[in-house]
Amino acid sequence: MTVHSDILDAATDLVSIQGRLASQGLGMSQAALAGARQVETLRHYPRRDVIDADNRSEFYYHLHGSSRCPPQEHGHFHLFTRRPDGTFSHLAGLSLDDRGWPVRWFATNRWVTGETWQPASALEADIDRFAPRTRGRLAPVARWLGAMVLLHRPALKAMLRRRDAIVVRQLQRQAAEAFFEDRRHDVLTEQRIDLAYTLSRLAGPMNPPLPGDN
Repeated sequence: MTVHSDILDAATDLVSIQGRLASQGLGMSQAALAGARQVETLRHYPRRDVIDADNRSEFYYHLHGSSRCPPQEHGHFHLFTRRPDGTFSHLAGLSLDDRGWPVRWFATNRWVTGETWQPASALEADIDRFAPRTRGRLAPVARWLGAMVLLHRPALKAMLRRRDAIVVRQLQRQAAEAFFEDRRHDVLTEQRIDLAYTLSRLAGPMNPPLPGDN
């Protein structure tokens, strides 16, 4: 299998951004806080989120404890598609460890973000489109997130399909509105990330498939 040039470009951009941040003594989790002197649980970083209307892309970073969070998690991004009418839908969460290294993707129940719920089939084009751009200190973070999504597109689409299958099973036991607001159901499914492995495989001569391609 030949890897498309956009995937190789994304991998190169991702490594370059992390390298520049590391030279400043920063990991991605620290960069996502944009220099905040005090870190508050559940506060959005940045406070009003990064919203790129041209690419219908939105994200923020925050921190909070949960029994469903990996023990090494520092915090996580929430990634959205934001439509021209102002509605938004959650594409994925992305957990980082203390070093700023990605740990897992995850999909949440509706109440977690207050999104307009859409099935996986309606979100695939939004995953393909996700490429946030902004200015200032969060510009490299935005590009890094776009590169991460591009590298993991098949895995993210598969994760959302698994999310939908779980929802279908739950709705056989519980009314839809009750389930979507049920605080017992927060993270519905997740996908572990081994970024070092993915990048090393991309660098290999055979260009084997990325996670989720099969």
